[in-house]
Amino acid sequence: MLKHTVIAAAAASALLLAGCASQAPAPAPAPAAAAQPPVDANAWTARLATLKASLEAATQGTGVVIEQTTDNQLHVVMPADRSFDVGRATLRRDLSEMLDKIAEGLRSATRASILIVGHTDATGGDSANEKLSLARADNARSLLVSRGVLGSIVKAEGHGEREPIADNHTAAGRAQNRRVEIYISEKG
Repeated sequence: MLKHTVIAAAAASALLLAGCASQAPAPAPAPAAAAQPPVDANAWTARLATLKASLEAATQGTGVVIEQTTDNQLHVVMPADRSFDVGRATLRRDLSEMLDKIAEGLRSATRASILIVGHTDATGGDSANEKLSLARADNARSLLVSRGVLGSIVKAEGHGEREPIADNHTAAGRAQNRRVEIYISEKG
């Protein structure tokens, strides 16, 4: 009986080895995809160049200018004299229409970081102007998000009256200082 058990075990082992030997070798593991290096937030990339072209096309004829900054961001410059009334954060119709066009160009920018900065003229106190400038930026942010721009990539800041672009001693200068600016960069 022991002899039959040993023979049966030997036969089973031989069949097992023969079956393993006849199988094709396991395929080599696929090479790992090359890891993409992190994007330097201050690097000019093909995505930013494409986004710039898209924004320029979307805003053509509105007076909006898309600039590349020295630190490789996109700076969206809107005609400021049509942005806000004195002491108000409500977007004027001209600004809303410009932001609608900007939203068209930004909807696909899911890998961007967008900063909207609100500004005021020098009328009113510092504390009130800080709050007003943030409310202006928040309203512009809300409009962009309502038009399909991804809310998680859009931030708002208020800079009050600290960064005038025109003379605050004239009505025309104050109108230019009541504005929002948009900065777009690659996510770091």
